[in-house]
Amino acid sequence: MVSSDKNYISLPVYPAEARFTIEAQLTEVKFACDLSVCKGACCTMPGGRGAPILKPEIAELEKVFPVVKKYLPDRALRAIEDNGIWQIEIDGTFTITTVERKECIFVTWEGDIAYCAIQKAFRNGEIEGFEKPISCHLFPIRIYPDVKDNSYYILYEEIDECEGGRAQGVKERIPLLEFLQHPIARALGKERTEMLMESLNRGSKI
Repeated sequence: MVSSDKNYISLPVYPAEARFTIEAQLTEVKFACDLSVCKGACCTMPGGRGAPILKPEIAELEKVFPVVKKYLPDRALRAIEDNGIWQIEIDGTFTITTVERKECIFVTWEGDIAYCAIQKAFRNGEIEGFEKPISCHLFPIRIYPDVKDNSYYILYEEIDECEGGRAQGVKERIPLLEFLQHPIARALGKERTEMLMESLNRGSKI
């Protein structure tokens, strides 16, 4: 069921005319994040590029920054002062700035576990409508655009850092699509999410 939280806006992130091809493997994966194992590794992985964001999310990030900056460590604030909140990459895509080419600038630490400061502020009722960038919310599901037309591929990305999540999902018998039902509905809208589930059974597109 889609969240009924008063701060949740059930508008799809992707436009109504967009079409999606679904990886069949998504129905087979069991998954449930286990922060005690991964420590929030998806927010701190090295590699240079930060989390991908959609162009409309830039304004949202700039809007919430004054609220969430109190949760950020000094090194993140210095990175923002030097490089800004977001970057435009060589291929024309947009990403969130990182600290020393790994940690997301919006990471807030609780002990040795990395959390998203935007999501923390959202859950505390300090911001509304924007829970976190959709690519972060969906992970380890990725949505990749087809440069030729207005279509997208929805894929599962298996990484070593999420081994704890896979083990937890198998243990608790939680399908990945069930675990990520809320961000999927946030990305696609309720109607297209229902179509996605049906299409996976048929091996077709939405």
